[in-house]
Amino acid sequence: MDQRIARLIEPRNAVIAALAASGLLIVGAHLFERVGGMPPCLLCLDQREAHWAAIAGAVMTLGLVAAFGKVDRILAAALGAICLLYVFSTGLAGYHAGVEWGFWEGPKQCSAVGNIDTTAISSGDFLSELERPAEGPSCSEAAWRMLGISMAGYNALISLALAMITGFSCMRIAKGLRQDRLTGPAVTEGSHG
Repeated sequence: MDQRIARLIEPRNAVIAALAASGLLIVGAHLFERVGGMPPCLLCLDQREAHWAAIAGAVMTLGLVAAFGKVDRILAAALGAICLLYVFSTGLAGYHAGVEWGFWEGPKQCSAVGNIDTTAISSGDFLSELERPAEGPSCSEAAWRMLGISMAGYNALISLALAMITGFSCMRIAKGLRQDRLTGPAVTEGSHG
């Protein structure tokens, strides 16, 4: 295995990579929105939630490691949970990319609608207005593409890579824990079990 990859899947490095990558994806999404003038659709907002959750999980994991030192079981559990978040993110982003390419339809709530004149809404119409699709761009139209791949497509690829990094790291720790369980604690001469 390449040494760079081996270092990347070291447990602490994998957690830091998850934190950094999800943080950069969130910053990038907000830059596209606020500076680039590309408001997110509902599926884009959903994809951000997975990365916010991964950031929270990584921060909590690093805090626990700092507080308690070598905590392989906590690292294994945290990396497993973060891996599952990235698997979910990969699926959601892949689904969104498929909607953009027209492979399948997106959710009904994810279609572009015109602006609502809130001054014209009476109190009786308020509840019916809440049932209307949310405002924002359609999920079926990619706001930006590079090399033919949309932001959702890149999110799917990056999330898949992060799922692999955290997953392999989790398996590495689990293998070590299993080996420790099989060999048991070291017995020194003169000690009796």
